[in-house]
This record gives sequence, structure tokens and C-alpha cells, in this order.
Amino acid sequence: PQRLRAGISFALQTATDGGHCALPVVELIKLASDLLGVEAALIRSALLDVLETGEVVQDILGDKACIFLAGLHAAERMIAERLLRRTKGTPPWPEIDLARALPWVQDKTGKTLSPSQGEAVRRVLGAKLAVITGGPGVGKTSTLDTILRILRAKGVQVLLAAPTGRAAKRMTEQTGLEAKTIHRLLEIDPKHGGFSRNEDNPLACDLLVIDETSMVDVPLMNALTKAVPEHAALLLV
Repeated sequence: PQRLRAGISFALQTATDGGHCALPVVELIKLASDLLGVEAALIRSALLDVLETGEVVQDILGDKACIFLAGLHAAERMIAERLLRRTKGTPPWPEIDLARALPWVQDKTGKTLSPSQGEAVRRVLGAKLAVITGGPGVGKTSTLDTILRILRAKGVQVLLAAPTGRAAKRMTEQTGLEAKTIHRLLEIDPKHGGFSRNEDNPLACDLLVIDETSMVDVPLMNALTKAVPEHAALLLV
């Protein structure tokens, strides 16, 4: 039984390495059965035992019962709760007159935003939590540059970060502002493990911008959202 329970946890960890936070029950049973070379009925029985111990958690995603490692499930819930709270707040800067701000940026850069880019700027500047998404060439960089120029002119303290060194370097080149890796931004604590920046020692910023957000895994996003000050806005690109 212990081997079967360990096999279930290993199967979930294997799925996590592949980018999954959970697996539907049927898929988990098949994967664990294949990994251990035992009948599915034995895995199904062991899964009930593991659920009782709290090592894994069952939750409904869409219309499917899915199994999570308990730590990942808790982290996902905390991330969701923090992001939801931030959607209900207002950004820490005064209302901005875009009829004046956009032409000011365009005079400085020589670039004219499309109507959809202008609308994206308006929405981001009016929100405490925002997401800019789109494929290559749709204008994310120009939109972000406009947002940053406007806010920095208003004295807003901005921090930029990305999940990898390469992405952080590219962000620095595109914006002209220093961007750090998320690990460096959160300041790894070699003595105690984890990060020095957290809810008790938050980042010093009014706006945190994260590039390549889709590359950030759940544990790192959990640590990151802990460290964003309550008053600050968060922009995910």
C-alpha cells in the first residue's frame, strides 16, 4: 500500500513536471498504473487512502474530478484569492487624462498607437490588476512602453521582472528600465530558504510588471503574489 500511495504522488509530480497542476482521476489512475505496473483497481483503492491522509486533494475542474498535490492546490487557491482581491481595488495613481498623455508619448517616441492599443492603455491605467496578452507583432511592447512612460512621468514607482534571465534582459532592452529575474527580485534567502520578500517584507513599488507570465510556475507565482504590496497594481504580460 505504501508503494502504491507513493506511486500516486510520483505520478502527480511527473504531471507537474509536464506543466500540469492536476490530473483527472481517470488519467491519474492510468498513469500511476502504468508507472508501477499494477492493476488500475489497486491504484483506485490506494487513491482513496491518500485522499484521507490529505497528501492529495480532489477538486472539480469544469465537469471533471481532478487530483492535486495538496501543496499545489493550496498555492493555486492562495494565488486566486490574492488576484481576486486586487481586482476590487483601485490603482495607486490619480486618474490620467489620456487625451493629453497619449499625444505626449507619441511626440516623444514618434510612434502612433492603434485604437486597440490605446484602449489597452486606458484599461491598464484604470485597473489594479491587468493582463496584456497577444501573439508576436500585435503591439504588446509599444503598449507597455506607453504605459510605463506615462506612469513614470507621474512619479509612479515601477518594478519590472521576468521568469528567466533572457526574458529580463529583453525586457530591459525594450523598455530602457532595469528588469530583474523574479528570483532576484524576491531576494533568495540562503540562510532560511525561500525568499526575503514576502507579505511581511513586501516589494517597494506602486506597479509591478511581470513579462512572460505564462512561464511562471505555481510555487513561484505564489511567492510573487505574496510580495506585492497591498496598495500596488500588478500588470501581467
